[in-house]
Amino acid sequence: MKKYIISVLVSALFFSCSDFLDRASLSELADSNFWNSEADAQKALVGCYDALQQEGSFGFCWPGGNTCSLRELDFATDNGYFAWIPWVGPDVITNNTLSPTSAVVEAVWDASYAGIARCNNVIEKVPQMIADGKIGEETGNTFVCEAKFIRAMFYNHLVSLYRDVPLVFNVLTTETSQVPKSSKEEIVTAIIQDLKDITEEGMLPVTADRGRATRGAALGLLTRVYLYNEMWQEAADAAKRIMDLGQYEIDPNYSSLFTEAGCGSNEIVFAIRFVNTDQSNGEGGFLAYNYGYPMEWQLPYPNLANDYYCTDGLPISASPLYNPDDDATRDPRLTYTLFTKNGDSYDGNVGTAWWTWNSPFQLFMRKYQNQRTTYTADNQDMYVTRYADVLLMRAEALAMLQTGREEIMSLVNQVRQRADVMMPCVEDAEGSNLSYEELLDVVKHERRVELAFEGTRYFDLLRWHEMEDAYARCREDGGAGSHIFDSSKGYVWPIPQAELDNNRALVQAPEWGGR
Repeated sequence: MKKYIISVLVSALFFSCSDFLDRASLSELADSNFWNSEADAQKALVGCYDALQQEGSFGFCWPGGNTCSLRELDFATDNGYFAWIPWVGPDVITNNTLSPTSAVVEAVWDASYAGIARCNNVIEKVPQMIADGKIGEETGNTFVCEAKFIRAMFYNHLVSLYRDVPLVFNVLTTETSQVPKSSKEEIVTAIIQDLKDITEEGMLPVTADRGRATRGAALGLLTRVYLYNEMWQEAADAAKRIMDLGQYEIDPNYSSLFTEAGCGSNEIVFAIRFVNTDQSNGEGGFLAYNYGYPMEWQLPYPNLANDYYCTDGLPISASPLYNPDDDATRDPRLTYTLFTKNGDSYDGNVGTAWWTWNSPFQLFMRKYQNQRTTYTADNQDMYVTRYADVLLMRAEALAMLQTGREEIMSLVNQVRQRADVMMPCVEDAEGSNLSYEELLDVVKHERRVELAFEGTRYFDLLRWHEMEDAYARCREDGGAGSHIFDSSKGYVWPIPQAELDNNRALVQAPEWGGR
């Protein structure tokens, strides 16, 4: 671990439209000539945010490196697949060849701990700066809260994938870099305490520049951590605190939400800023460069398309409205999320032959794919938490608690009935006398069609222990990869072999031959 978690903070240049995130961080920060002013602390904090943009975190990964971003794990589920096997990361997951030496396993681990190291620097050094009068107390405390938020996000990813990992809440040196695993429970307890602390009154601001952490963003992460760890009442309560802030609302236009114009929507609770006006800055877009046609190496599965109900609120297998050649009979989110064979051509210049050649199912991802033939990535933010997700997390928690039947339906209805979607409410489509198990299925379905390609599906299937069923749907579709899920070890990733070699105190997960 000493390779990644060291006392020297390394940050790439970071560019953004907001005043704060316009600040460039230094390429290398040394304690001997740093931590002397608010500007220094600000540069270090920018480095924490920058870590979220890296390969293995939320940054874009070019095909060929056998890695992926956390968003791209959607394509290791029944939502979609990577067509350019074997040059992409998640194929080792879908082909059941994941191992401690897989590039994707190392990339996510490295990105997470590099980000944690940057956060630890801010959390440890800024309080000393406050004590020395080098930064104001209010500003310094906000910086620390932001760094704790980002660190908790990285740790939530780690425990969700690798389970038991080293808990490092301090700046390490070469001499202290041999760190054993801590249990998932211990780590979850620690990050929950951090998130509870920074969501108290007077800690993080309620509003801030786009891309910076707020109280709502931290509460959103806290809700997710509670939900992922089956702390249902706590998850429901945390989600309600976000609702009570009065800062967020369902955007009326799903169709434009995932465009540059939608980045300022009040539905966005937390997003990672990406600016690509200047291609030389090295930042790039989080999704892909626009070459004048849809992305052809990340492709949707038919079973996802088929999960969008008809406009009467019934599945296509039960609705008299279903017409495979008419998308107007379907949930509008189908064509807001996917390009289909019935839809318009991309940018008006991609013909039928290209579609047939590049997608056997004639389905492409539309969400986030702004139709501009600019041959560059655009300035699109990556949405980590939306208000729709918050409502659905509360609905799921209530369903698991088997309480609040009317509220559960109301929460789902708010998501379904934004102005340009207006799908039938639960009471009319599924019925008003549903059991809590049936309501949970409604919520799970809504999460899939609402949040497709936003990086939640893989984590949802893992925590629901439903990956086997998902891969069965992939095999029925006949897509790329064998889609064999080994439940004896598939629900936890192996610790990277390179990390085991560097950190002799670390032991592999039992499912992968350790203890």
